[in-house]
Amino acid sequence: MLGTSSMKVTCGLMVLCLGFAAGAARKFPEYPVRAAGEYTIAVEKSGLVIGVQPIEGLAEQKTYFGAELTPKGFIPVFVVIQNGSSGDSFLFEKSNVGYAGVSSDSAPKMQSKVGESLGMLGPGLIAMKLITNATEVQENLLKKEVQSKTLSPGTSVHGFLYIPVPKKGERDKIHLQVPVTKAGTSETYVLNLIF
Repeated sequence: MLGTSSMKVTCGLMVLCLGFAAGAARKFPEYPVRAAGEYTIAVEKSGLVIGVQPIEGLAEQKTYFGAELTPKGFIPVFVVIQNGSSGDSFLFEKSNVGYAGVSSDSAPKMQSKVGESLGMLGPGLIAMKLITNATEVQENLLKKEVQSKTLSPGTSVHGFLYIPVPKKGERDKIHLQVPVTKAGTSETYVLNLIF
């Protein structure tokens, strides 16, 4: 038979364990990464390949982000940039990525850089704008955002861009412009993707 002090210790441990379980961070699965050229929306120039996958389904958004982002005015777009060149390095700067809405007549409706489209919010604040009271979701959005990187031959970078879209109704096609600069030069390639 347990004594009073043993019962208190056992109850205390149970409460502590339940507290750890309740306070444990929520785990969000990683979005599966494929080679950039394997995406249905992909473009290649000088050995540099960019593939994108917009995450349209709300159930899929809830799985990977813990929130439905499109009703909040954003579509998450998974981006993979892969340097398949034999000797060139490229600089990818996330803040230079631009987008435009494309109507049925293919004329851009708006043009801006991703960072500027959100009122000059830094990339770290995009998640705060999306969801204000869900710290774990905010951290997950930030962690999954694509980051600027120098791409040496054979390397890649991947992550999400959160592009503004209408909260209701059908969205127009999106024209995504991804400029990359050849390292050591001022030569810039602009790769265009429409989806």
